[in-house]
Amino acid sequence: MSAPNPSFPFGLQEIVVTNIGGTVQAALPAANRLMVKERYQTGEAEGDDALQAIASTLLAVDWEMEVKGISLEAKAIITGRTLITTGTTPTEVKTMTASGGTRLPYFKIYGKSLGDGIDDIHMLLFKCKCTEGAEETLQYGEFAGPTYKGIAVDDGVNGVFDVVLNETADDLPSS
Repeated sequence: MSAPNPSFPFGLQEIVVTNIGGTVQAALPAANRLMVKERYQTGEAEGDDALQAIASTLLAVDWEMEVKGISLEAKAIITGRTLITTGTTPTEVKTMTASGGTRLPYFKIYGKSLGDGIDDIHMLLFKCKCTEGAEETLQYGEFAGPTYKGIAVDDGVNGVFDVVLNETADDLPSS
């Protein structure tokens, strides 16, 4: 059986963030949404009182993801902060300190959606950076769910993004 055409993605199954070097990875099991919007550079050529040509090229992808209960490990990858762990279970303490002037890093986002059959679809954004601070509210009776927004650009090797349709559902890449 060949991969379904058209494929009908259903829901968001999983998001994984990885540092740009692929050495540290964190799953976002309670991710609610991954939105992407392609950004184009477009030029027009006019002459003889008419539009003669249009040229467009992909510049980047604007992305947005909402995550409930994000781990400190994932926040550290996204924001470039250092996570320090002291003690051992049951008295382990993890501390992520935010300080001004920290340059935000590039990182990768891997998202997965199930198909309507046994297939799945992976969206891979290869060089992402946050462009807006996450807004997160700690509120009685609700899980905190920050939304992160940013841009993905060409990484010089893979391009800006890939969309992969798997005939049989597959795991997200590990780096």
